[in-house]
Amino acid sequence: MDRADGFGPSGCGFKSCRARFAKLNANSINMASFFSKHKQETILGILICLYLVYFTTATFLRYDNFYTGRFDLGNMDQTVWNTINGRIFQTSTDSGIVVSRLSGHADFILILLSPFYLLWSNPKMLLLIQSIALSFGAVFVFLIARNILNSKNLAVVFGFLFLMNPAIQFTNLYDFHGVTIATTTLLASFYFLLKKKYFPLSIFLLLSGLAKEQIWLTTSIFGLFLLFKTGEKKLLGLGIMLFSLTIFVYLVWIAIPQSAEGQHFALPYYSDFGNSPGEIVKNVFLSPREIFLIVSETNRLNYLKQLLAPLGFISLLSPIYLIFVIPDLLIKLLSNNPQLYQIYYQYSATITPFIFISAIFGGKQFIKWFPQIPKFHIATYLIFCTLLSAYFFGPLPGAKDPNLDMFVLPRKNKVEIENFLSGISEEYSVAATNNLGSHLSHRQSIATIPLGVDTADYVLFLINNLNKPQTDLQKEALIKVENNKNYIRVFEKDGFIVFKKQGNLL
Repeated sequence: MDRADGFGPSGCGFKSCRARFAKLNANSINMASFFSKHKQETILGILICLYLVYFTTATFLRYDNFYTGRFDLGNMDQTVWNTINGRIFQTSTDSGIVVSRLSGHADFILILLSPFYLLWSNPKMLLLIQSIALSFGAVFVFLIARNILNSKNLAVVFGFLFLMNPAIQFTNLYDFHGVTIATTTLLASFYFLLKKKYFPLSIFLLLSGLAKEQIWLTTSIFGLFLLFKTGEKKLLGLGIMLFSLTIFVYLVWIAIPQSAEGQHFALPYYSDFGNSPGEIVKNVFLSPREIFLIVSETNRLNYLKQLLAPLGFISLLSPIYLIFVIPDLLIKLLSNNPQLYQIYYQYSATITPFIFISAIFGGKQFIKWFPQIPKFHIATYLIFCTLLSAYFFGPLPGAKDPNLDMFVLPRKNKVEIENFLSGISEEYSVAATNNLGSHLSHRQSIATIPLGVDTADYVLFLINNLNKPQTDLQKEALIKVENNKNYIRVFEKDGFIVFKKQGNLL
């Protein structure tokens, strides 16, 4: 028999249904009220999700289609994998010799990332972490802008500009680097400096310094800023500055050279100024004319333009905050390695945060000078500059020269290659072309061809054009291993060629 107040045995009662509908209606009202009060935060959250979906997909496809390399995804992955397996901060050189990662860089943040491999021991985990970390940079840009400009609308605009910035996007694409984490940790550090929250400030400064050795110069400027800013904690500022400078000097002058059993590998980039860190620093300070001539060269000026143009050059309206970029910017601009002064790699990771911070303060200065100009017009100008820059030198679809190979030029035999690679036990040493390196880095020893072709257990080539290998050295290495009687060819298809040492046959 049906219940008197119901619609049948399986139905709900009138009163209970009305209560449920009332609850749903109340929840809808509360949700609408929340979105109404936090519409800028909601918009930013949606933008971050879109950014994450695109760049996670793009970087994963780059990996799947062998567009990533031993440098610099494979060596980072090898360090993290070694660390979680008890070989703390170990990697291998180009020739496959096992060494401390400290022989190249002091990016100890890789040690802190290693527990994530307990969840997923795969190079894609690093790519995912990088995309998440960079996307959260937009949150701190939003918070800084809201604090300085007292406008949520302008704050969400700056958050959008950050996510659309070409330098940020290229940093996300190529490949993984511990230093990219510092983009967000430095923004977080500055936010907590503004809020006078010194414990989280110290934590994020420490994380920033652990991302790469020269970042300790940047963190020292936070201490200098506190030291000379009226009303701030001068003792804390002095401590941060001295601690940061001490760590930097120890790493560059002592720890890295000792680990490398020689000088820092990047010192030759500054051979015009000397052959030792001390000599280079001294000559940089004593050579202002030479520095001006170097910085004013066309390629270096183009680099500065690509850094500043997406924000309409308003960073120059508040140049005091650009003091934070001086050490790292000089390291890039004075190098004789042209890769360092291009936005297409990770080298701008610690510069872009302060370009944004200076732009936010520059926006505040502009509003002070021209209060009659509506903020909407300022936002429009900034969005236009960023979209124009994204078109001319960004990597997204619709850009003049987009980076879409991972979408439009997939490798046809990628599954077959991956299946073969996964069957090579981690106990074997390998020598491989750079485009295979990140897929073979879960082992103690991996060499990068042309090195290792006469010592590794496996020698593997992935050549896009068999008639014209990527480099003469690669071609010579292929001929060398073909003529080596200690190796036999065990697989070949569509440019994927594998040799194995005799005596270790499958």
